[in-house]
Formats: sequence, C-alpha cells, structure tokens
Amino acid sequence: MKLGISCVVVLMLAALACVPLAAAENPVGLGISLGAALAEGSTPNIPSSDGSTSFNWGFYVDLPLLETFHITPSSELYKLQDQNATDIDLAFKFIVPLSGFALYAGFSPGVTAVSNVMDPHVGILAGASLPLVSNLDVFFQGKYNFVFDNGQYLQVLHANAGIVFKF
Repeated sequence: MKLGISCVVVLMLAALACVPLAAAENPVGLGISLGAALAEGSTPNIPSSDGSTSFNWGFYVDLPLLETFHITPSSELYKLQDQNATDIDLAFKFIVPLSGFALYAGFSPGVTAVSNVMDPHVGILAGASLPLVSNLDVFFQGKYNFVFDNGQYLQVLHANAGIVFKF
C-alpha cells in the first residue's frame, strides 16, 4: 500500500515539474477581435432583432492547458437594434495543430447582458490561428450563440478576426 502511495506522489511531482515546460511551449495569449454580429429572433426581455447586423469587438485571454486544449474567457460587445449587448464567455477549444497554423473548434457557455437583462447562452465556435511573428498571431473565428430567455431564444452569429499577443 505504501509503495502505491509513493508511486502516486512521484507521478504527481513529475507532472508538476512538467507544467512549466508545457507553459513555455504554449504561452498564455491576450487578444483583441473585431467583426460583425448577426442576430435573429426575439425573446420577452430582448427586443426583436431579426436580421440586424452590428459591429462587434472584444477581448480575450487564451489559457493553454495542453497543446490541443485551451480555455478562453472572453467578452464581446455589440448592438441588438439600438441596445448595447455584451457576451461574457468561457470557451473550451480543441486545437488541431498543423504545420504553420492551427485549426480549432469548441463550445462556449456564458451570459449575455442587454440593457438590464442578463440571460444565459451557449454557443459553438470554430476558427484558425496563424503566426505573424514570434509572439503575435492572427486568428479568424465564427461563433453561433443561443441566448435563452423565458423559454424562447435569440440566435447570434459572431464573425471575428483579431490578433493575439503571446507571453
């Protein structure tokens, strides 16, 4: 029994020793994005937004846990008709590293705030990231959110491009 516990402790220490190595290979990134948001549908607390398109922009942090799995908290600001809207997400991205660029897909639960209303949403996303220079990448991403409110939902498509600074 003591041998089993010792093996677990040694494996845990070895895993902790590898964390700084993995962090050096996959640095944390800070990014900004610009794009468009296309909304359709309406809910009781969010006015009709059928076919309205608006400029959107946002910030995000890319936290690589593994080379092929990142967690990305983000915020995006846009308009639904004449009201400001903000999405706060926690995206779970699955990365496919290829030579020279990376593809990714994932899902992003979060909340959407419009005026004095805050509703949950869930979305799917896909994109690509390309290195420009040693610590600066460019990315392209599409995200499709469903905003839920009192049994109804609003659909919002986000199409973004941006840059990421990696530390």
